Amino acid sequence: MSGRILSMGEALVDVLPAADGLWRPVAGGSSYNVARGLGRFGASCGFVGRLSRDGQGELMAGLLAAEGVTLDLCARDDRPSPLSLVAPGTQTTSARFAIYLDGTAHAPPDLPKNWLSGAAHLHVSSFSAISAAWGKAVLAALEDARGRISASLDLNVRPALIPAREEARRALEKRIALVDIVKASDEDLTWLFPDRDPADAAREWAIRFGALVLLTRGPAGATAFLGAETIDSPGRAVTVVDTVGAGDCFVAAFLSQAITRGRFGPEAGTAGQLRTWLNFANAAAALCCARVGSNPPTRAESEAFAQSF
Repeated sequence: MSGRILSMGEALVDVLPAADGLWRPVAGGSSYNVARGLGRFGASCGFVGRLSRDGQGELMAGLLAAEGVTLDLCARDDRPSPLSLVAPGTQTTSARFAIYLDGTAHAPPDLPKNWLSGAAHLHVSSFSAISAAWGKAVLAALEDARGRISASLDLNVRPALIPAREEARRALEKRIALVDIVKASDEDLTWLFPDRDPADAAREWAIRFGALVLLTRGPAGATAFLGAETIDSPGRAVTVVDTVGAGDCFVAAFLSQAITRGRFGPEAGTAGQLRTWLNFANAAAALCCARVGSNPPTRAESEAFAQSF
């Protein structure tokens, strides 16, 4: 593959409970996490978003740069960093977030006309994909990318920050029609389709939109839906510290395998290839759960863990 993967969306400061009863700030935000993970997995990546010039924003910019993630499409802002107070998940539950955006550097960047030059893939995610000014910017970006490069969407549903269920579903499906790869958790699809099995909803999307749909199921693993074909990958057992960023790590790991090999979406290759990529992504996400916050493992660590099962 020639060209970089662009990860577009929000960057937040996740504030986690600390052992001493205080709080610990760590870098976060779905699209930010994916960019950081892609860099750590060795993929060429650029972050398309906005970071504050405050101390946390400078730290977050430095973490991306340390992983080789480019920041030429990342705007800087004098307003403070957005905050997300996190209740970490457990072996069986996902993390919960209380997110504070008003008066912060949560806004899309102004992109130059040639912003897709040198890009191979565009990834968008979470509430920023369908909410307010960010939602409009993401839709415009996907429309700009359509037919030029491949694209992916991670739903990462945050009910308090997105429109009501019916409107959110319509907005998401409008964007799904523009991408090649969709990732959703079973919790995402349960919220969107409360009367349907998540696997049935994922399969229907794969057939209706011609997309590769990745359904993550926590400790139960993940399933890929490609047309009428279904590929399963089991979960990996670890001692869970928290589940923050595990889904973003899964996305980054999968994209680092599929996109950097020049295969994506309905062209994603054989069932064997998809299973290998899913196994790698599951292993990476599990290792992330064994660490504090969104702190992806390396490619070598993920490969070794995937091969141990």
